[in-house]
Amino acid sequence: MKAKQFAICDSDSGYLKMLQAYLQKKNPADFEILIFDTINKALEASREVPFEILLVGEGIYDTNVTKISASKVYILQEDGLKGITGYSMVAKYQSMESLITQVLEEFALDDNCSSIGRRGKNQTMLISFYSPDRHKGQSMAALGAAQVLADEGYQVLYLNLMPFTGFEELLQTSYEADVTDFMYFVLNHSDKLLYKLDSLKRCIHGVDYLPPALDYTDLLHINKKDWETVINLLLYSSDYTYIVTDLSETCQGFYDLMESSDRLYLLTDKSNVYSQAMLSHFRKLLRAKEYKKILDHTMEFELPRNWEESCGNFENLASSPVGIRMKGVLGEK
Repeated sequence: MKAKQFAICDSDSGYLKMLQAYLQKKNPADFEILIFDTINKALEASREVPFEILLVGEGIYDTNVTKISASKVYILQEDGLKGITGYSMVAKYQSMESLITQVLEEFALDDNCSSIGRRGKNQTMLISFYSPDRHKGQSMAALGAAQVLADEGYQVLYLNLMPFTGFEELLQTSYEADVTDFMYFVLNHSDKLLYKLDSLKRCIHGVDYLPPALDYTDLLHINKKDWETVINLLLYSSDYTYIVTDLSETCQGFYDLMESSDRLYLLTDKSNVYSQAMLSHFRKLLRAKEYKKILDHTMEFELPRNWEESCGNFENLASSPVGIRMKGVLGEK
């Protein structure tokens, strides 16, 4: 089946090439990227294969745009003086990331735009991290492991399902939407998962991640079946080699996520009697509930002493003592 086409038409050749290079690198939703420097060239190409998305520079716009066959047309607005109406507007001069995020977000929400029915290119493994004593190093270990996998050339998606993460402050960023928005959207529009994923995800050290939940009660309201549905859709439809989940009890599908994981990594501290007692309690509970599969694919690990002193740079956890430790843990059978 021919790839869906994402076309850009603008007279600024430098801008065209820059946007094309960005899109080809990011490869959002498997679009084929086409560029045109005249409206007539875009019109001729659309007669052969209609475009899924068309971006048209405000400066090059003329009435022939109405004849171009495209599911969704956006005007790359420069000064707004042409008075163009009837199309979605997106600011031309902004970061490429913000521009494409806005385009894909609106495209995903448009019921008139077609969906994607596909199977991912890679066999995707689900690995999960959990600490029964709610050890503060759990997220560092999970994200460090994700970065190690990314450094090894794998496509990785990291999902933090902890109630409080502090990511906005730690990463000096802000989020307008989070993982719960993604889940609610996908549950209602599963066929547009990739559009929503590509419009919402962020990246750190080669690892894609969805912004963590602002309010953990939003996670609590998602039922067990819905957790299973979203995770299975990601495993089936995305191109990730690994999905790394940073687990907490905020998930109603808590045990099911563990059971469906290819490997569960349990963070513990053998020097701490309380940590060992909680781990023992957790294992006893799994045996009582007859979760043999979880017990069979579980691996315990510890972080190096004084690990906190070397984790100031989230952008490069892979090179920290935590990352080096996680590389060894991931290599263990």
